[in-house]
Amino acid sequence: MRSAVLLLREPFWARLGVAVVLLAVAFFFLGRWQLGRHEAKVARNDVVLENYSATPVPLDAVLATPASALPADRQWTRVRLRGRYEAAGQTLVRNRPLDGTFGFEVVVPLRLASGAAFLVDRGWVPAGEKVVEPDAVPAPPPGTVEVVVRVRPGEPPLDRTPPPGQELRIDLGRLALRAGGTVYRGAYGVLAAEQPAPAVAPAPLPEPDLDLGPHLAYAVQWWIGDVAAFGLLGYYALKEARVRAAGGRGPSGSPPKPPEPGRPPKPARPRRREPSDEEWEDAATG
Repeated sequence: MRSAVLLLREPFWARLGVAVVLLAVAFFFLGRWQLGRHEAKVARNDVVLENYSATPVPLDAVLATPASALPADRQWTRVRLRGRYEAAGQTLVRNRPLDGTFGFEVVVPLRLASGAAFLVDRGWVPAGEKVVEPDAVPAPPPGTVEVVVRVRPGEPPLDRTPPPGQELRIDLGRLALRAGGTVYRGAYGVLAAEQPAPAVAPAPLPEPDLDLGPHLAYAVQWWIGDVAAFGLLGYYALKEARVRAAGGRGPSGSPPKPPEPGRPPKPARPRRREPSDEEWEDAATG
């Protein structure tokens, strides 16, 4: 073992040791990155499980004003609202998948008694024969309705122009301009229930996916590689030290040990001589 440690002071092995250290540092931080992704999903799932099926609360318990931002720990909170749908402000959000089929989500402003509007995602409709739009969109219930929604933050915008009457994302700033007047911009609501219930309605959106993914397993794999890198370095250093002790030449190209005093070197094996052209001719004519 002492010989292996001394071996790491040689230039070849020192460079190899530095490379292994750098590789191990990279593996460590890659493992931390995967662990962070795992912990973020665990925290998100905790919020979903706590809020998704909780008793509905008033809107001002989550958003004090239309300009208030949605706290991260209040996402998916069930909120009870009362107002009138403004069908003229309805917007279709395109390229939304459901069970492997792409369609549209239907977002409609709900004008509250306060005069402010809250954006409600009523659900999903499939693309029609023309693909670029649905064949039909169920109308929201007329008159005053009472709805329960699960609040969600808006989505980041895309720098592309959608077709008329459609949007690419649930960008609350753009949707608020479509609705007009005062609009809640800190969150929108995914419809959970509405009264009176219409005869035909968009398909409800599915529950959020709570799968944690493989991130924790990936983190463990990176850290196993971290330990393995040092283990392999030590193994091959020890192996070369033993080869040198036996008089051989290791992978670093170091010369073998000189013979011990008083012991003659092993005789070199004679090299085989190739026949000359004349000898080949004599053999052929012989």
